[in-house]
Amino acid sequence: MALVDYSSSSSASTESLHQQPPAKRHKVGDSETSTPGRLSSPAVKVDGQDGKPSKRSAMPPLPSTFHDLYASTVRQSVVDDPSLHHGRKRQTPHIVGNWPSHLYIEWNPTSPEYDMLVNLVQDVETELQGKVKLHNFLTSDLGSPLPLHISLSRPLSLTTASKDDFLERAAGAIQTGAVGPFAVSPRTLAWYKSPDSDRIFLIIRVASRDLLGKGAGALNPELVALLRRCNGVASQFGQPPLYKHHEDGGSGDEAVGVAFHISIGWTFDVPGEEMSLRAIKVFKRSKYAEVRKWEIDVSAVKAKIGNSVHHIPLGRAGKGGIAGRPEAPDYF
Repeated sequence: MALVDYSSSSSASTESLHQQPPAKRHKVGDSETSTPGRLSSPAVKVDGQDGKPSKRSAMPPLPSTFHDLYASTVRQSVVDDPSLHHGRKRQTPHIVGNWPSHLYIEWNPTSPEYDMLVNLVQDVETELQGKVKLHNFLTSDLGSPLPLHISLSRPLSLTTASKDDFLERAAGAIQTGAVGPFAVSPRTLAWYKSPDSDRIFLIIRVASRDLLGKGAGALNPELVALLRRCNGVASQFGQPPLYKHHEDGGSGDEAVGVAFHISIGWTFDVPGEEMSLRAIKVFKRSKYAEVRKWEIDVSAVKAKIGNSVHHIPLGRAGKGGIAGRPEAPDYF
């Protein structure tokens, strides 16, 4: 195969540049011309005779699986090192060859919602008066907004031999569980001490949109139904269930229903009772009344296994999210 003959002479390159035809001047309108040596502005497309710029069609929305492509952070160490994570330790110690896994519902707040949550955390920090170091889950180290979630499992650890079977069973259980798309809304702000973590979380408890404000009964029948399915699959693989302590210490679904939440911050420090109550009451201010009206749509469950995130759509259903025909899960 013959090699391409590239000239090594810089003078040849210079000569070829001088042989290029001079750049043409582009008119913008009837009176303005571009100045030699400067980039000219692109012509503006106009409609009709009024000279007004035409409106471009809005970009189509990104698919719900788009964020799954960028759900994992860069690995900084092959061993557990709390110094890389603000002192945090794994709830489930990593075992070489096992796959850290999690079942959850993802929520990507809109820009106005994100800004409101940032203000909420800042107001809570003000009430803490600098006595408690509060880290937030809203922003990455690079300043980018992060997705939030509602957990449907504890941190899991799957073997290589079992991870594919787990995903298949989880998808089957979720899609045959008679739960279709539904919505939840923020209900209250609270502090939550995880039973298997040293951290205290600042959380927003959620309630089913259809049952919000109706008083008695389970606040989240759809989430409770999904949790039972996810816990059932986890137990088949020897994994601990989520919110088992709520079932043991409460009255069934009603006790479990109040446990679902979205974590927006965390701390190692224990705020005093008075300070803690002041911080929680921030959510009741009139400026956050709109937050309690938000609707967080739930149409799928995410299964994160290692660095891969799998999208499992819920079955189709009418209002209320009960009953439906399942769709095919998106494993990739």
